[in-house]
Amino acid sequence: MLMKAKPLIDSIESIIKNYKLWIMNEKKIKKFKTQNSTFKIILLSPSKEIFNQKLAHSLSDIQNLIFVCWRYEGIDYRFEQYLTKKYKKNFSKISIWQFITLGWELPAMTMIESIVRLIPWVIQKPASRQDESYSIENKMKNLEYPQYTRPEKVYNMQVPEILLSGYSKKIEERKKKNSKHLK
Repeated sequence: MLMKAKPLIDSIESIIKNYKLWIMNEKKIKKFKTQNSTFKIILLSPSKEIFNQKLAHSLSDIQNLIFVCWRYEGIDYRFEQYLTKKYKKNFSKISIWQFITLGWELPAMTMIESIVRLIPWVIQKPASRQDESYSIENKMKNLEYPQYTRPEKVYNMQVPEILLSGYSKKIEERKKKNSKHLK
């Protein structure tokens, strides 16, 4: 069973033409505007383009994202043809990995959460987004170091002494040493 192309095309056109798309600045939502607003239509589907943190960063700069989710066997191909022709620069077909789900709502939510946390005012402290796994600065080939919290001892496993020492330079060296670098 396939979803029909026309109702989906009409829905996308309605969003673009009739709804006011947000214009944002770094601090807060500035105003509504329909024309000249940046937007991207994302069809979640098996695709060569696989979602990753680098793509999340580029999508976080786009003011309006329209996610198209489906169920059943898919969508009539004319939907994709129409969007590719009319909105070539604004349309992408993206997968979250090489597996199939019952529907694409949860993969869309995964992408949304990954993208939204990169918008400057969503997470208050920018440092919270800096030293993390899959950073662009490390060419997406790093995983964070092991992290600990209180209590200092859990089932005879101790927080490493250096982390309790208060010597920030040595702590940073340990973090770098214990970060994993992917090949």
